[in-house]
Amino acid sequence: MKKTILFLMALSILAISCNKDDDDDNNANRPKNPNYEAKTLDGIVKDFKFIDGVSSNDIDPKALPVLEELVKELNEVTMYDNEPENGKSGKLGKRYLNKKGVETVQVIKKGLIGALQVYQTKVALMAGSMQAKTPEDRKAAVDKIVKYLLGSQTQKSKDEFKAEGNAFGKYMVSTAGKAMFKDIDKSIYSLIKMAYANTNDKDKFNSALGSINAKVNMVIAARTVHYIAGYTDKIRTDFSADNVHELSEGLGFAYALSFAFSVKTHKPYLSASDAKKITEVNLWEVAKTKKGESLLEKKAEEIAKMFGFKVADAL
Repeated sequence: MKKTILFLMALSILAISCNKDDDDDNNANRPKNPNYEAKTLDGIVKDFKFIDGVSSNDIDPKALPVLEELVKELNEVTMYDNEPENGKSGKLGKRYLNKKGVETVQVIKKGLIGALQVYQTKVALMAGSMQAKTPEDRKAAVDKIVKYLLGSQTQKSKDEFKAEGNAFGKYMVSTAGKAMFKDIDKSIYSLIKMAYANTNDKDKFNSALGSINAKVNMVIAARTVHYIAGYTDKIRTDFSADNVHELSEGLGFAYALSFAFSVKTHKPYLSASDAKKITEVNLWEVAKTKKGESLLEKKAEEIAKMFGFKVADAL
């Protein structure tokens, strides 16, 4: 019995060794990226400029294992410049794709909008509506919302907060350009002003916070549907760097949506398991599906219906 176990262990070690040798041989034949530079989650957060001084310490702790694993994948993906194919990472145009044809860095960046900005907004909303006991406490909660959501605690002229270089701000403005979501950015600005103006009135203050939450969630949902529904069919006929880039943003926004929550149920709109199914989809295989039959298109329909708009409204 012992001899059998030892023999099986020896075979396992040999198999692992052979696989490693195969990987080493394959990598040896792959052209290296001359500009390769290892990334860290902290570095990505700071480079992306959510707001000054933000780090991985501000991310939802539950998201850290997922994001760290994605950063590890990103470093593996960007190390080589070979052409990608199903089951093999590589560089398509100027985009680095993983083995499933997804631009990993976009899943990380758009996911951070949820895991960092929406998460911290949620923390502030809960603190302001449930834990705040004084007007000062409520003002501090709104300050935090503005800091993490809009990237600045200093209000600019008219109804504008910092949107440049700020992930949520940029896409909030983009969403406001659609007829269905017209002026949603101005609505969010107005609601923030309303919250500041009613720190002495708990009911009005909480109403403003609830509305801010609803508008923020709508922006995330709209961008998720915009990218997923808008580019899933395009990769069927043109699996290009640009189309994959846009669709990968949609996968990241879907992950971000799993951090948005309903003030009524205090539960996320998109479960972690559903977000995982979306972000781990194989785009090479999606490109082979018939129009309307992919997981991504079905999820886009579900998300739009959940938020009370049509897919066409977000395109």
